[in-house]
Amino acid sequence: MTTTRQRPAAAPKGTVVSLFDRIADRIHSRADAAAEARGLTVTVLPGGRRRIGHPDLPAVLEARRRHALTHGLDDADRAFMDPATRAALNTTRTATTNPNTDRLRRAA
Repeated sequence: MTTTRQRPAAAPKGTVVSLFDRIADRIHSRADAAAEARGLTVTVLPGGRRRIGHPDLPAVLEARRRHALTHGLDDADRAFMDPATRAALNTTRTATTNPNTDRLRRAA
């Protein structure tokens, strides 16, 4: 798996910001290397912050969304969703799983 490390534009040398960035890089370098070794992506953000994520996360979330549409929500999803979102997902699931509501079949 390829990982990319994105760095913000470097601050001018000799400023407090560049010193802070150097200190943050030194502190986080081991954790960054360990995360990259596990196949995670590390994005260096301004102010010495890091964003660590998995490159396959968008695909996993899309598969989870499709499963929720076709098979309904599981208990964890229901617990964290507001009623309006639940109603919208139920409407979408009904429209996508019911062959009578298929727009292509109705148009033919």
